[in-house]
Amino acid sequence: MATATALATFDNRPFFDKALRYGVQHGILTPARLHSLQEEFSKGVVQIANYFGTAHLRPELELALRRMANLVSLYLEDMSEGDLRIAAASLRDKTLLSHSKAGSDMLKRLHAMQDSTLIDRGTVSPESQRAYLDNETAADAIPLAEYRSRLALRQENRNTIDFALWLAKRLGAPRDDVDEAESLIRSAMLVFFVDQAELKLPTRTAFVRLFKAARNAKAKLNENRMGAFLREAPTEFQQLARRAMDRFIKMDLPRIRASSSTADKLLYGESGEMYFVVGSLDEDVREYDRLVAKEWDRVTHGEADDPAVVATVFLFLATGLPPKASMLQREAKEVIRVFRTSGFDSQAVIRFVGDHAPEAMRKDLQKFWKDELQGEAEEQLGDRDPNWPDTHMERALEYLRTTCRATWKARRR
Repeated sequence: MATATALATFDNRPFFDKALRYGVQHGILTPARLHSLQEEFSKGVVQIANYFGTAHLRPELELALRRMANLVSLYLEDMSEGDLRIAAASLRDKTLLSHSKAGSDMLKRLHAMQDSTLIDRGTVSPESQRAYLDNETAADAIPLAEYRSRLALRQENRNTIDFALWLAKRLGAPRDDVDEAESLIRSAMLVFFVDQAELKLPTRTAFVRLFKAARNAKAKLNENRMGAFLREAPTEFQQLARRAMDRFIKMDLPRIRASSSTADKLLYGESGEMYFVVGSLDEDVREYDRLVAKEWDRVTHGEADDPAVVATVFLFLATGLPPKASMLQREAKEVIRVFRTSGFDSQAVIRFVGDHAPEAMRKDLQKFWKDELQGEAEEQLGDRDPNWPDTHMERALEYLRTTCRATWKARRR
């Protein structure tokens, strides 16, 4: 009867229950050992309840009992590979607390591993570790197959990160600049694919040139060149490189060669397939805009970082005048006349930005027009207040002179 009572106490988790019953039925676990297991279980439940909350409340103790059964089950099934004889022998030879701790360590190991290919995850805090254990042990036990699947995926993330950091070192990218592994590997595959490319990770302008070279239908991988680069790499990295190149040719190259694709979209669009580029203080900042946004660069004279230039371009566009980076006084009067006659064509501004501005700037530029410049300009250029007339455009001209890249000077008073 005592044996039956002890078994009932542990009748919570399927594998734990199976191992106990098997041990009793085959004489591996004696009544005396079952009694000691029951005492160990009681101690463990109190410890677990205190770790997650308190052992002074019955619901917390009941939850702790389930947690401990989950942890013991996970470890037992893993170490025994599902062999009940091995699991029962383990319960006979080692304390239940050691089984519970081993199950907890398995989950802690899983939590500490990378759950993505982001590189700088930071250290695991005790608080996040406790929250993870709380979530994984409070309900049903995590199936062993699922645990191993998660473990394999996180190990793959770790291998991918290690490979990306190795590539970064070999291809000249500063370690501190690398924050995601897949994008760096994708850029490395582009470098390998373009036969004449220098074996280094690209800057933004170099990326544009690699993109154009890869779009050539005749371009193909030089296997010998890539093989020579990988010759001294660990075998695992060589395998990862081959898989990455196969994926690049199958998935990334068609995107590059699509008629609607541009280098700017790949770097700053919303395709979800990101590429890594090296930041360079020596790189001509304007050169990238010349390569990917020629019309925007022409209109702004490469000075799109100046709000006055952007305001000038936008007000020309909104009134149907040819956009340019500076405004003559006679052009300012025409901007005012058109606005007072027919208002602004806001969509003309939005379309021009969407068609011609660099991808990374578009949202901010459109927001600048809609949320800042448009409303202010409509108020300042209008002449609708009879108590504050501006018949001769003096007030409106002064607004344009101080807001835009104006070529005329303020009037002397």
